[in-house]
Amino acid sequence: MPKSLVEMASEIVVAQASHTSMSSEDISDGVRQVFEVLQSLQAVEAGMLGSDGSEGTALLKPLDSIQRNRVICLECHKDFKLLPSRHLTLHGLTSRDYKLKYGLPLRQPLCAKSLTQARRRIAKEKELGAKLVAYIGARAK
Repeated sequence: MPKSLVEMASEIVVAQASHTSMSSEDISDGVRQVFEVLQSLQAVEAGMLGSDGSEGTALLKPLDSIQRNRVICLECHKDFKLLPSRHLTLHGLTSRDYKLKYGLPLRQPLCAKSLTQARRRIAKEKELGAKLVAYIGARAK
């Protein structure tokens, strides 16, 4: 079972106190400071904050990177309307590898939600779903 941050902070301060004399106030302040540092390191490791402590695109969860009018590449944090495979190859990834790396569903399109909705509306207007079902039915016979 992994240790909690409080346990780790207290162990660090106990080790420090064994080498130098510390008052009870120094010990409590030390535990508090070490705990805060460990918390910030844990947040950086989990990807919740940038390495400089600022919030920003590093805060994005993978599904949050796909927004209404843009898609943010989680590798380089650039904005796109559609995340092209050509751009992903610059990072040495295919769209499948990218989705697996960041835990996105494999059927998730890597394009802005507005673009997906526009494509869906056009497909419904042209009745592409019905035509596909008819085609598949004709091939099965």
